[in-house]
Amino acid sequence: MAQLTLDDLRREPTIYLIPEWETQEEALEHLREISNEIFEEQLNGWYRVPSIWPSDRGLSSLLLWFECSFHSMVVDLCDEPIEHDEL
Repeated sequence: MAQLTLDDLRREPTIYLIPEWETQEEALEHLREISNEIFEEQLNGWYRVPSIWPSDRGLSSLLLWFECSFHSMVVDLCDEPIEHDEL
């Protein structure tokens, strides 16, 4: 079984698009609204037993568990529409 390191995980971070924001506070507010969803998606990728996940999956916990950074520019250079794989 392969052992993932923190450096391995940092090489391929998950990117989430949020609505436009002007200030860091606005970006954090957008993140607060979806923090539980992001947290659960990430935990589900690691360990699929929700009963042992932390019960507090709000913004504060998300920021303790994960490195988050905001970027104001995304450039799509593909001709095809973005598709989301359904599991």
